[in-house]
Amino acid sequence: MRLKTARVVPNLNVAPNTLTQRMFAPLFEGAICIDIANMKDGDIAGLAAYNGDSGVLRIVKQGGKWVLQLTEEKSVFGRNKTVDKVNVEVLAEVPLKIKAVKATDGKKTMPVYLKVKGDFNPGRDMASFSYSLDGDNWQTLGREIKMVFDYQRHFMGSKFAIFNYATKQLGGMVDVDWFHFNVPEK
Repeated sequence: MRLKTARVVPNLNVAPNTLTQRMFAPLFEGAICIDIANMKDGDIAGLAAYNGDSGVLRIVKQGGKWVLQLTEEKSVFGRNKTVDKVNVEVLAEVPLKIKAVKATDGKKTMPVYLKVKGDFNPGRDMASFSYSLDGDNWQTLGREIKMVFDYQRHFMGSKFAIFNYATKQLGGMVDVDWFHFNVPEK
């Protein structure tokens, strides 16, 4: 699935290229493989536990380099459920050192793997985030983030969000190879 940037926007809350899937089950995880080779400077792409208060695992292209950030993004709502502002706190950040490889069609590819694990057991409602550069060896990034069940501000419950948006210029894109959803056995 290819996500092209459609508009220059300031945050995930107004990003037009966002696909969501409701989270369910007491324990779950969702992961994506995303090719970031064609992102433009200022593009932001990734995977989130999305709602009015979100945990966001995002890849940011800055000055020809890629940075992986875990952010907590809290929406400030005004009248009629409009988002007046989004407060973004960067909880953790690592530079992504990825070498492009040639795909079978000769084009370069730069895959990154992102994962959200959730726990909806009573009293928990937490999400944790990890990443991998090879799809096998996963590194946890940052701390757990509270998933807020708040139907009065945005929508009921948290959702997985796969996204790509531009903050500076149009023309960037990412390819999402797959999205895997898993309910682990206890």
